[in-house]
Amino acid sequence: MRRVCDELVRRGVDLGRARGLEFFAREGDWQAVVYAGRVASVEAWEIDPRFEPGLRARLPRATVRIVDSIPFALRPENQGRFDVVVIDNPQGCFGPDRRYCEHFEALETIGGLLDGAGVVVFNVNRAPFDFERHPDWQARRSGYYALADTSRLSVDFLLGFYRQLFRRRGLATTFGFELPRNAEYLSYLVYRLEQGSGREA
Repeated sequence: MRRVCDELVRRGVDLGRARGLEFFAREGDWQAVVYAGRVASVEAWEIDPRFEPGLRARLPRATVRIVDSIPFALRPENQGRFDVVVIDNPQGCFGPDRRYCEHFEALETIGGLLDGAGVVVFNVNRAPFDFERHPDWQARRSGYYALADTSRLSVDFLLGFYRQLFRRRGLATTFGFELPRNAEYLSYLVYRLEQGSGREA
């Protein structure tokens, strides 16, 4: 995450004035603690109340909310409130009745959360671990990416796929890049988005 922040600054993003949102916060010790001191403010959303004490201890400046992030993101009072949204999504299917998968539903809320323009950072699984044991996860990925086999996806495919996905939702990408989170399977994808057609990189 430190490398993500450094690259954003190199590309001209003023983190010091940004309002940040940690979408799936847990205890804040994986991502939010790294960038919380570099943004003007940070809000942390976490569904499990067991993580609240650790979250408040690690992010004393943050506004902490114990909520189901995906429906909460759609509420009118949260529209246009953020400049940087970090979606440190779980892998596989999760949530009530395993209705959510990876970042798929969370990303649908991004256009509303951003204040006209902003940055989204999310996890993407290039080569899922233990994939063969989870047919529901396989089916969700196949439907999302419109591919029969999603056990190994190239970075080029992923960068293009999400650029098109955002465009279909009225969001132009002024830049997008990938940084490996680990060598085996997980990457950060990072996009700067603008509402409307805009100029795309």
